[in-house]
Amino acid sequence: MTGPDTGAANLALSAATRAGVTVTEVHEIDELVELNRVIDAVWHREGDAVAMEMLRALAHSGNCILAARSGTEMVGATVSFRGVHEGRPTLHSHITGIVPGSQLRGVGLALKLRQRAWALANGIGSVTWTFDPLVARNAHFNLTKLGAEAGEYLIDFYGTLRDDANGDDATDRLLAVWRLESPRVARALSGLAPAPPVEMLLQQGAPVVLDIDAGGRPLLAGLAAWTETAPERPSRALARIPEDILAVRSRDRRLAGQWRGALREVMTTLLARGLRPVGAIAPGWYVFGPAGSDWPA
Repeated sequence: MTGPDTGAANLALSAATRAGVTVTEVHEIDELVELNRVIDAVWHREGDAVAMEMLRALAHSGNCILAARSGTEMVGATVSFRGVHEGRPTLHSHITGIVPGSQLRGVGLALKLRQRAWALANGIGSVTWTFDPLVARNAHFNLTKLGAEAGEYLIDFYGTLRDDANGDDATDRLLAVWRLESPRVARALSGLAPAPPVEMLLQQGAPVVLDIDAGGRPLLAGLAAWTETAPERPSRALARIPEDILAVRSRDRRLAGQWRGALREVMTTLLARGLRPVGAIAPGWYVFGPAGSDWPA
């Protein structure tokens, strides 16, 4: 007999093998201390990334805390706990980190697929998490590679987080909802429905509502088509963001703040008019479409 959780476990194991890691649950204090060191190596926050007593309580009370190891070295970790979304049980993924040197080799995918398998085995049909919509690689990973949905924009959700990634920028976030057994997720994980090149969407007439000018600044255009008085609204839109906002923040905080404000205006306007970021195309394009869109199918 096989079921969704069996297939999910096999998929997670295959991803871990390709990444050259093993992914296991973490429970004991020495492992949790090591896990916090891994997350701190990514985020560089003062003190523990997650308080040790909280980690211990979460692990002991039946939540999902995972570590990825290359040999004996822990190179990635994620902390998630049970919650409720839209009135149903969900697993909320709070924080994830992959140590420098082990990124871009599939460790993050291995952790997410193991998290998915854990949720399904525990009767949970969705995983939620927040991510910075200005980080292009995360948008592509979450929306296109994993098939998560994002229909809620959260302004300055965490307040100020003084770490290497966020600095003093406002912590605007998109809420990702990963409906683990949906056709959208199945297509994304199969790799059989790749996102089209952005040039194709441009040729099809999709309007660009946010672009990058010659000086690297945000260029807003075309949002008037989604105002209250507009007689017709396009069913698709494109928005471009910097390929690496972390590099922008490190050299020009003011410019990074301009990008935050511009993307906030675009996303809150389009979301209010029924469009959602349904996909992201490298190196930094959002594709907006109607809520419930199965794009790129």
